Amino acid sequence: MVGAEAEGTPVGLAVLELDPDERHAIVHCLFIAEGCRRQGLASDLMKTARLHCSKRNIASIKFAYYSGKAITPAIEAWLHKEGWSAPQLEAVIFHIDSSIAGAGWLRDRALPHGLSLLPWNHIDQNDRGLLAAGGTHAYPAFLSPFKTFAQLEQSNSLGLLSATGIEGWSIAYRIAPDTVLYDALFISPQYQQAGLALVMLSKSIQLQLEAGIPLGVFTVNMSTPVMMKLARQWLAPYAWKMSEKRSCYQQIT
Repeated sequence: MVGAEAEGTPVGLAVLELDPDERHAIVHCLFIAEGCRRQGLASDLMKTARLHCSKRNIASIKFAYYSGKAITPAIEAWLHKEGWSAPQLEAVIFHIDSSIAGAGWLRDRALPHGLSLLPWNHIDQNDRGLLAAGGTHAYPAFLSPFKTFAQLEQSNSLGLLSATGIEGWSIAYRIAPDTVLYDALFISPQYQQAGLALVMLSKSIQLQLEAGIPLGVFTVNMSTPVMMKLARQWLAPYAWKMSEKRSCYQQIT
């Protein structure tokens, strides 16, 4: 964390997460108080952050932002000026409201024999601990069911279980009183051809609507082309807005 002050008052903050094993850092927050912008403070904060990263043998920094916001053009202009890489499309965000209740595919479906759906917080702690320790399935970090950036939405976060343990999950977080973020949908490889992604997604959305939560946001990573194809088929026709998550990178010399 790097901060800036003016006359004893905080006016800026940069927060980075460092991964020394991968020699990589991610910018989680870069904020300048209104009235102090366009004075080079963001550049100064990142210059100091890069010095800290260099001392810790970090080789590159990632900066992610979202399209469609009023500040997006200013962010992109600043990134270009500061020598960051050209933006890369990392994920597509699908925004839905209660009108998705009219989707024809939004219905209960039978599960294959031996599988069951449970609320995520009802799953045995030992099973969750084994999964977290890497004792069952390997999964990419962006599909982890153990993130803590926001409050887990207990009403519609689900786990898929077999006799041998956890076989998948659909994890959502409450990011506003009226909005849940669908952050991670994972099915174990042996069940990925059984249509279970649609089963879990449908059930999660039904539970969201039953809980009286009108808005949902789905983040679908570009590195999961099958899920992206399904999202464009299932979600895009009912999305009131679609936006993009874009990423830029900067090497530390």
